[in-house]
Amino acid sequence: MTRFLASIKNIEEAKRILFSNIDIIDFKNVNDGALGFVGVEIINQGRKILKDHIISVTMGNDLNPNNESLINNINSVVKNRIEYIKIGMFDISMLHEHKNLLDNIDFSNTKPICVVFADQDFDLSLIQKIIDIGYKGVMIDTCHKNGKSILDLINKDIITKFIKIVKDNNVICGLSGSLKLHHIKELKDLDVNFLGFRGELCSKSTGRDFINISQVEKVSCEIKS
Repeated sequence: MTRFLASIKNIEEAKRILFSNIDIIDFKNVNDGALGFVGVEIINQGRKILKDHIISVTMGNDLNPNNESLINNINSVVKNRIEYIKIGMFDISMLHEHKNLLDNIDFSNTKPICVVFADQDFDLSLIQKIIDIGYKGVMIDTCHKNGKSILDLINKDIITKFIKIVKDNNVICGLSGSLKLHHIKELKDLDVNFLGFRGELCSKSTGRDFINISQVEKVSCEIKS
């Protein structure tokens, strides 16, 4: 079954989508690159408001994730029993630093998900290496939010192979990156674990800035149909 991940940026949006049919609520600073971190205080408040929901958090845009600031942020998020954290693989030469990070944090209550980017020299041969160092899931996203979806950037056959590698390893598989309503059926048929959205959930006149509940419901209905 494919689940619906919706990215929100603050507590106001958390309250607005509280009763929407969303499987995973993803906190992300949508004005700070691909994986902006909203901050520990918003996560603290968000966990209280969304106490019955599955939450994920994007952890920032660090090329080297194995640094003191990010480690402190991850430990704070993990203490809140957040279900998923998303860490970007912005530079594959930092693979060993990702391994060091994963080895040194207690992820008993949280699954670390590695985000790879369709518009940054996507390389299918790296997916197994990412899984082997300890990530509990891998997702494809776009680094540059310019309206191009992952289907515009990489071949569907490559996406299908990506999903097979990830699922053969019994870890979580996700797709995101400027996905539109009309992409949902095609990607659901690939049996991906979740599809992630932000721009398609917003009013067209405001870009990615403001969640539109009617858009949220349209995407939710399409995924769950």
